[in-house]
Amino acid sequence: MKAVIEKSDGSGQFGSDREQLHACGQSDRLVELDRLTELTNIGAGHAATAFSQLAGSDVRTGVPTLVAADFRDATALLRPLRGGWSTGVFFELEGCFDALVGILFRESVRDNVVRRVLGVGPNEELTRDSIEAVVMELGNILVSRVASAIADTLGARLLPSIPVLAMEGGEGELEGLVARRPGEHRLRIECEFAEETGQIGGLLVVVPSFATP
Repeated sequence: MKAVIEKSDGSGQFGSDREQLHACGQSDRLVELDRLTELTNIGAGHAATAFSQLAGSDVRTGVPTLVAADFRDATALLRPLRGGWSTGVFFELEGCFDALVGILFRESVRDNVVRRVLGVGPNEELTRDSIEAVVMELGNILVSRVASAIADTLGARLLPSIPVLAMEGGEGELEGLVARRPGEHRLRIECEFAEETGQIGGLLVVVPSFATP
């Protein structure tokens, strides 16, 4: 799968047909970006299948988007995640693929997801404890599927760490976790998954360690 590369300032993609990275002598980097995006897409597909089984509906993934700081500018920063993703569960992947991974939900959709998994109606009140328990378990299951799919593809070992749960401020929590990781992080791969009605769904985010020249 070809990477859809979005400028970190949100102003568009790098070139209409991927020529800018070639022109900047970044052909090797472009191949690596495509590889990272393909691994994320494989993991997202397996996570969506697991989510479909848990929610009892057809959940599908969108096209992955790779948000990157401008590689031509060594001072360029990766823009923060925005979009109302208030709740998140985050993991470090340990093994053959060094990355921070998150499963995030918008608040209204999060509660729909919890109700669907618990099998309760829209009028039944949800406790904070029940929401936290379901979100944490969903994060564990989905990221385990992501890690397993990537490990099978690479033929090597890959395990998720103990999760970090953010019931509010998920986008800020992601930003803080990335800032505290060692090394430089100038790209992020995002892949939404949802049922056709949009009533349930979430976002897979992968922030790989990616050396800059």
